[in-house]
Order: sequence, then C-alpha cells, then structure tokens
Amino acid sequence: MTAKKKPTHHEMTKAELEKELSQVKHALEISEESRTRLAADYANLERRMATERDQIRHVASAALMEKLFPVYDNFYRAAAHAPKISLEDLPNLTEDDLKRIFNYFSGLKMIEKQMEEVLGEAGLKRIPTKGEHFDPQLHEAISYEESNLPAETVIDEVEAGWQLQDKVIKPAKVRVSKG
Repeated sequence: MTAKKKPTHHEMTKAELEKELSQVKHALEISEESRTRLAADYANLERRMATERDQIRHVASAALMEKLFPVYDNFYRAAAHAPKISLEDLPNLTEDDLKRIFNYFSGLKMIEKQMEEVLGEAGLKRIPTKGEHFDPQLHEAISYEESNLPAETVIDEVEAGWQLQDKVIKPAKVRVSKG
C-alpha cells in the first residue's frame, strides 16, 4: 500500500491554494477582531480606572471635609465670642477682661491643634524649621542674617511649610543664619 504523500506548493491545485488562502484570511480576520476587541477592552478599563480614581478622590475629599467641619465650627464660635476691646480700653482692662482675652487666645491655640491633628490624619505634616539645617527642598530662604547659630541653620519660620505624605506641597519660608 502506497501512502499518499502531501503535495508541495508546486503540486497543489489552484482550488487547494485558494482554499488554503481563504483559511489563512479567515484566521487573520479572527485574529484582527480579537486584537480590536482587546484594544477596546483595554481602553474601557483605562476609562473605568480613571473614573474610579476620581470617585476615590471625591470620597477622600468629602471625608476630609467632614473632619474639617468641626474645626470650622470652632473658628466660627470663637469669632462670635471674640473679646471686643479697643486701644482706648487698654488702660481700663480689669483682671476679668484679661482672663477672657487669655482664654480666647488659648481657645484659638486649641483650634489650631485640632486643625493640625485632622490634617495630620490626612497625611499632611508641618515641615520642621527653627534650629534645623536649611534644606532648599523643604525651605525657602527669605533672608540670610548674621547670628550666633552655625551657617545654613534656620533662625526662624516666617510661614509654615507643609508636606503631604513625603511630597512638599508648600515650602516653609524661613530666615537663615549666615553664621
């Protein structure tokens, strides 16, 4: 018994070649459709992820705002109870007046602490300044002055600087020692 040998391309008939070409074209169409579907799925996934990131940011922002409302309310209450005095009143202030003023400013310091705690929970932290070595990544020098401190040491803070996680979002404005 003689085995039928597979014809080479030269021996294939035109009909066989056309059939094979049709099969290759069909496989190519299926592959192209699959590639197009995958590209569309990937684009949809990117859009969905961007939408979810935006939603997460909004939820996180709303959660932070909810934590800030009590701080705002405390500032509002403090402003409503601010001691009403003028320069003309200074010579006539009583001990009770001075206690009210002291208590008012103590309350403001407590609100400031409350604000820093809420923002700290959100990942915001104040950049250390006074007595620290000047770091241009964290500090913005507004002046260089003679002092008893070593050169490049922060003498004083003019405006607070802030980091969110480890990213500086506002450098601290500082006075720096010349040495």
